[in-house]
Amino acid sequence: MSVFEAGKTGAPPLDAVVVGGGPAGLAAGTHLARAGYATVLVERGSLGGQARGLERIENYPGFPRGISGLKLMELWLGQARRWGLKTVTGEAVTVSRGADGTFAVSLRKGRALRSRSVLWCAGAGFRKLGVPGENRLLGKGVWNTHDEAPSCAGREAAVVGSGEAAVQQAELLARKAAKVYLISRTDKLKAHKLLLERFSRSGAVTLPGFRVSRLLGKKKLEAVELISVSGPREVKKIKADALFTLIGKEPAEVPAGWLRKPAGFYEAGDFSAGIFRQVAVAGGDGIRAAMRCIRYLEGL
Repeated sequence: MSVFEAGKTGAPPLDAVVVGGGPAGLAAGTHLARAGYATVLVERGSLGGQARGLERIENYPGFPRGISGLKLMELWLGQARRWGLKTVTGEAVTVSRGADGTFAVSLRKGRALRSRSVLWCAGAGFRKLGVPGENRLLGKGVWNTHDEAPSCAGREAAVVGSGEAAVQQAELLARKAAKVYLISRTDKLKAHKLLLERFSRSGAVTLPGFRVSRLLGKKKLEAVELISVSGPREVKKIKADALFTLIGKEPAEVPAGWLRKPAGFYEAGDFSAGIFRQVAVAGGDGIRAAMRCIRYLEGL
């Protein structure tokens, strides 16, 4: 029976639908499948989520020399498949709960999944700069992570942000790029000591006290216009072949009209992690949500 036939013509619904195939979703789905619950994971992109694009993860336990995000997520996916976790490619557009207590997760193109519980692990998307030229140049020199972009070897690149993700991106780019700028509103970079030490040796140029005001280029990014955020007005224009915007994330909203989350609905991962967005944190959060879900299903 197809997973989309669950709940139809008298067939029982699934036990759980997990929305999001990043670390939280994979961990939650694996835990539920291993426990014997009929579970389907829905992911609109690549299984492994944004974690797949991390060039090196050095703080994940069990890998003293570090591991690439792609390899780690492939290991997780292999484990999930070993325990029989079913996956579906699609985007959840609505989530509703019927009078009988079962949920309906509607996907684009008219498909739907029915289940006794839902785990929302849809993660968080990168914030946009909101400046002229950004939308037009997305994918044409404007990116979020290095794995999305073509090689910057021998080219000039800029990173916007002051947090750990931005500092790490700039340090990684500086290993091959001809020149790297780190643009931030503040002169205080919010990254741990080891990363700051690596960045200080990278050769990247910091431009504190500026924000991006405009992106220039016709068919591709050619330059970035900056304006000072305080003091006397100062405008700069830097040549850039690539710009990486890492100014924070926004959780993917649940497409439901509830005023309160109903019983049987759980959240995990970057969607609910606040500033603590780490692969290990997301995975543990996904397992915790799955354990709570199991207690709920057992109660039914």
